[in-house]
Amino acid sequence: MLHQIFVQPLINMIFLFYSLLGHNFGLAVILLTVVVRLILWPFQSQTLRSQKALNKIQPEVNKLKAKYKNDPAKMNSAMMELYKEKEVNPFSSCLPTLIQLPLLFALFYAIRPFGSADFVNMANHTSGLWNQLYEWVKNLGFTHSALTGTFSTDMFGIINLAKPSIYLAVIAGVTQFIQMKMMAPKQNMDDTQKAMSSMMYIFPVLTVIIGLSFPAALPLYWIVTTLMASLQQYLIMHRDIEDLEEKKNVSHKGRSR
Repeated sequence: MLHQIFVQPLINMIFLFYSLLGHNFGLAVILLTVVVRLILWPFQSQTLRSQKALNKIQPEVNKLKAKYKNDPAKMNSAMMELYKEKEVNPFSSCLPTLIQLPLLFALFYAIRPFGSADFVNMANHTSGLWNQLYEWVKNLGFTHSALTGTFSTDMFGIINLAKPSIYLAVIAGVTQFIQMKMMAPKQNMDDTQKAMSSMMYIFPVLTVIIGLSFPAALPLYWIVTTLMASLQQYLIMHRDIEDLEEKKNVSHKGRSR
């Protein structure tokens, strides 16, 4: 049931993009990832803004933790009052994240089987790609050549995305590090955040190791989704900085009058 709802539509989208983009599997994976990230853009934006709001009041949270370190009940009560005063919901980022996860996992499972030669064998009408395609997709004129020819998993004839690629795995690790560096608080970190900052170095290494264990299409997907997430993070932060500068300018003009 979950496969039919989440994964199979994405497999069909990959095939449609593959047919439209000159049978370039790499471009199909990139375009599908971009489309999925754009669909999730509003939810991720809400998550990022919630995280930024929490980071802004972190110094005050740290003071409350120090003040009531021996009285957890008063600490929790004081923190709830602070969140209410600052109009910050500490749980507001949970729902957008939960909404994103099924689609991101579905994207992962949609791309993974393309690493199997048996799956992309168009002569296999029982358990391969052919069996996953909707009938209306098979009946489209521009998909005919892809249905009758050999499905190519190459990207620009350079990298076979059905096999592991050390280059894409390393690039995926580097982009993961950059994205986590952008997300990390610059100052006023509590003990938990300091401990989590060490994951900034562990996760990229794990990304490389995992990338070497799967077909290169998956590291490619991870590179694109990480770059999109980093772009979104930058745009939101840049916009907030511009809004802050605009408010300052308006305030200065008001004083000069």
